[in-house]
Amino acid sequence: MDLDWVPEDVLEEVLKEIEPKKKVKPNRKRPTRKDLMRIIRKALSFDVGPQDFVDLVYELLEEEGFETKFTTVKRIWYTYEYMVRKGFISDVLDVVKGR
Repeated sequence: MDLDWVPEDVLEEVLKEIEPKKKVKPNRKRPTRKDLMRIIRKALSFDVGPQDFVDLVYELLEEEGFETKFTTVKRIWYTYEYMVRKGFISDVLDVVKGR
């Protein structure tokens, strides 16, 4: 097929639409349980109350390059409670009942 009669700018535009778009993977990754536990320990080294704790954890995760949109508040508190119950940390925030 001879495409000499097609204007060059139109041909480039059509070829861009036809080419499969490459999915760009973000360089950021989801934090694992171990990463989250490390960040929680780091967050507890600051003088923070329970109401600001989750925001600080999100901030520290982002500083280390982690994707936080799938890390829920529930997951952060569950991990904190797990660490207290297993004896990895003491209940500094005084939020875990039945210790």
